Amino acid sequence: MKGLTKYFKANVRGEADHELLQFFLGVMMLGGGIFWAMNLFSVSWNFGWRIGNWNMTAGVMLFPLLIGIFLMFLMEKKTVGGIVTALGVVVIIIAMINSVHFTAKSDSMYVYVLAFGLIFAGAGLVAKVLFQKKPSRKDDDDQFKL
Repeated sequence: MKGLTKYFKANVRGEADHELLQFFLGVMMLGGGIFWAMNLFSVSWNFGWRIGNWNMTAGVMLFPLLIGIFLMFLMEKKTVGGIVTALGVVVIIIAMINSVHFTAKSDSMYVYVLAFGLIFAGAGLVAKVLFQKKPSRKDDDDQFKL
């Protein structure tokens, strides 16, 4: 009888707790939307750093790194060499990030809206299940007293 009352309460409130189903549906929508959106763009890159009309090639970007390594072995205090080496690594990482180019493939607006709609709807379902405040048991029992 207790299990039947619990079922009756869920139907009276209009909320059947299918949180696990909502979570997995949201993950599937989110994953499908991300996969679809990733296929709508093409990515290309050429290693180098272009600032205005000036183009820094890959060989020029290695100079701070190589000079830093040289200074680390040359000097007894390794701080200057370490700083120059770290600066060289940072320059190379920034150049790699800066050299990536994204271009959208030619497709209809409907496809883009559907792909990004799936991403945001799936993220909303996952967030709803993960961050929804659960009502306490005491409130549920007091609400359905006859």
